[in-house]
Amino acid sequence: MTEVIFEPGRQDIIIKREFDAPRDVVFQAFTNPELIPRWWGARRFTTTVEWMDVRHGGKWRFVSRNNEDGNEYAFRGVYHDVVAPSGTVFTFEFEHGGPGYLQLVTESFEEVDGRTQYVQVSLFQSVEDRDGWIPTDMDRGIRESMDLLADLIAGS
Repeated sequence: MTEVIFEPGRQDIIIKREFDAPRDVVFQAFTNPELIPRWWGARRFTTTVEWMDVRHGGKWRFVSRNNEDGNEYAFRGVYHDVVAPSGTVFTFEFEHGGPGYLQLVTESFEEVDGRTQYVQVSLFQSVEDRDGWIPTDMDRGIRESMDLLADLIAGS
């Protein structure tokens, strides 16, 4: 089960999920551009990885297309720290702008008894920017993505 935590008055969103796989397998699913399209985005989206260079200073860009209405949404960022397989730090920018379009994301992967505890903290520039994401139904998309990822990992 995926936890998506929005605490009042804070400028972050925390995502927690436990995966039934070693952390190197989970880390690979998060950092392999061939695997990203198989799980990133809600079920109603098709995601294309335009570029993904997982190293300090490396850039990434994904485009997600809504299969229901055809709208496309682009996201990009820069990796600031990559320590395989324990975590990453990168920027996340929603190219269409709006509240919370830019975030600093920290991901950690901790292995406990062969399972991986994943924690993502997305830090927004303000509480108002963070709060702008809450009504977008993004938590449903996050949960769907994490479920797709868990299915992908289970099948590997």
